Amino acid sequence: MADLKYFRKHEFIMGGDNVYNQMDDVFLKSLDQLRHNVGMPMNITSSYRSPEYNASIGGAKKSIHLLGRAVDISCNNSRDRMVIVQEALALGLTVGVAGTFIHIDDRDYQILFTY
Repeated sequence: MADLKYFRKHEFIMGGDNVYNQMDDVFLKSLDQLRHNVGMPMNITSSYRSPEYNASIGGAKKSIHLLGRAVDISCNNSRDRMVIVQEALALGLTVGVAGTFIHIDDRDYQILFTY
């Protein structure tokens, strides 16, 4: 697994299970670089999801979370949101903006969307 500077294995919990080993190494390295670039803590609220867990929360059937290539990061203020969005886009990551979180993934084509 990826050797990360800013994130720890225990931060990747979904449905009560540690899912760090289900996360994609390349994505984790990009996520760690994002954390370095933004210069602030980032609280992961969603990461890898099993198909069963994804269905139980109403996740998209083809969610990038199912591949371990996405996270949702808690964010409640506009300044931090702007910094995270700008830096994620500069790294080539896809960004989804919601009222209380930011979705980050590394799908094969970059997009920006809102919930």
